[in-house]
Amino acid sequence: MQEQNTNIQTETNSSDANASHENKNYKKIAIIACISTLVLWALSFFLLFWDTNCRGTFGDMFGAVNALFSGLAFSGLIVTLIMQHEELGLQRKELAQTNEELAAQREEFEAQTKTMKIQRFENTLFNMLSLQHDIVNSLYYLPKDGADHTPESKGRYVFDVFYNTKITRFQYGHEGNVYGIKGLIRVENTPDAYRHVKEISIFDNYFRHLYRIFKYIETSPLIDETERYDYACIVRAQLSDYELLMLFYNALNVNDNGSLKFKQLIEKYAVFNNIREDMLAREHEDYKLYHGGAYVHQR
Repeated sequence: MQEQNTNIQTETNSSDANASHENKNYKKIAIIACISTLVLWALSFFLLFWDTNCRGTFGDMFGAVNALFSGLAFSGLIVTLIMQHEELGLQRKELAQTNEELAAQREEFEAQTKTMKIQRFENTLFNMLSLQHDIVNSLYYLPKDGADHTPESKGRYVFDVFYNTKITRFQYGHEGNVYGIKGLIRVENTPDAYRHVKEISIFDNYFRHLYRIFKYIETSPLIDETERYDYACIVRAQLSDYELLMLFYNALNVNDNGSLKFKQLIEKYAVFNNIREDMLAREHEDYKLYHGGAYVHQR
């Protein structure tokens, strides 16, 4: 602040110095114009009396006086025009400086507005992420069927249990039981087997809210298009391996209006950038169910 005040004072002193210098120039011009006029008048007056033939016409002297005043008036007009020209130049400079200051203020205001928008967006996003963590932590699974010896699970461990160890179908004979979503997809040879898993609905709230987070990133007017992917990466980084695997098959199921809305966002923001292909139920065959944008961001 002190440096800024010093700069302002320096500029003020410089302006005063310039103004003083210009006033001196005007005085010099006025003095020179007056002296020149007086010299010309005196010369004409001298010539008038030098010529002996004109001595009888003494009245011409008054014409010389008129010429003196006309010359002085003309000199004053010239000085006035010069001063006006200089003043107009100063006004143009001041106007240009004012425009520059206004442009700088406008840029600063736009930057402040952008910062406020990002803060609003991030506050909402991080609140949504906090709620998503709460939803994960509230997950709890305890088998109700006495024949299902799947272990009790809580929080993120529920994703692991459902994907790998939950008994998803009872088969008697040499095949035995089918374990986890992964096993069921392999047996039925279709990702639609995900929907046949008993009690899979315990994840409904989790996936609905996760979709809303990505949808918020996709549609929020508070950020630019170039910023959306970075925020999607922040959300993606919160997902564990088994959350990604469960999401992989969940997003292949159509929603109520018959579309694959979550799948579209996944493919736009490379949500499966960190997914392990060897952990998919049918590995490469399932990997091809999404186009490349799901794994590598398409810029």
